[in-house]
Amino acid sequence: MKFGEDKFRFGRKLRVDYLIILTAISAFLGKVELVLKVGLVSRLDDSKALEIATSLAKLLRKKGILVATELELAKLARLGGGRDMSDLRSDLIVTVGGDGTVLKTCMSIPEPETPILAVNMGRRGYLTEVEPRQAFRAVELFSKGKCRLEKRTKLAVYLDGAHVVDALNELVVSSGSPSKMLDFRLFVGPEFLLQSRGDGVIVSTATGSTAYALSAGGPVVDSSVDAYVITFICPLEFIRPRVVSMARPLSIQLMNPKQRALVVADGRFQRELKSNVKLVIRKAEHSAVFVRLGAPQPSGGLAPLRETERGGL
Repeated sequence: MKFGEDKFRFGRKLRVDYLIILTAISAFLGKVELVLKVGLVSRLDDSKALEIATSLAKLLRKKGILVATELELAKLARLGGGRDMSDLRSDLIVTVGGDGTVLKTCMSIPEPETPILAVNMGRRGYLTEVEPRQAFRAVELFSKGKCRLEKRTKLAVYLDGAHVVDALNELVVSSGSPSKMLDFRLFVGPEFLLQSRGDGVIVSTATGSTAYALSAGGPVVDSSVDAYVITFICPLEFIRPRVVSMARPLSIQLMNPKQRALVVADGRFQRELKSNVKLVIRKAEHSAVFVRLGAPQPSGGLAPLRETERGGL
């Protein structure tokens, strides 16, 4: 690792630690304002989300808060300026949309531990925190330190030793052809775990256990648990999901040299996987950081899931 990269990561860690500590202090004092600049990201194919994002940008600027809008949002809403997501540096990022908007933001921002305040315009919003009418008030509370910061573990994905992406929800390895099954092996560290044949496998975080993995029959895992949640997609022979500690890396090996698979992270990043390419998944160095206004939930963030299902877990 180069010295410059070391310096950046160390400096970013200090910044996040500073925010966490200062948030706690200012919650007691009620005087310290944290927000210097707010980044704003919106779902772009929803007119209501664009309307809310535009109104919020104008209100924040009217109150003297610097706002950096994502480039496409700036164009559509005629807010002027705008920055590419990869250059959206700020003290707080507000997303207006659903969980998909949050995942896109987590994957694209240049400083991965910038706190995210997620405004819910989606259908479920497991990752979101406030409704549109609460958005400006939530930014004010953050600026006064009257909130808490919650970290969520991510997956770091490596292909042939090169880090290619971090994923907050999951990594999916599936057949490149809908009519073909995959034959693959899983290893935890150097140890062989199992071999399976089927349509693929989902490796999720605890956060992602309520997403695609849940639909595929996987377990729901408390978001505070650092574990790989391994769920198999239509296996030829019945096999139960696995929950494995992130203390060691997880690797996936295709068994048929003629096979090709697709590697998809959080529904956005996609690469082809060949049998001679080594796929390794580790606990990511950086977490996703979310702004939370209420007290920590003893259920590990599972309350939104219970409300959605109505019948409980």
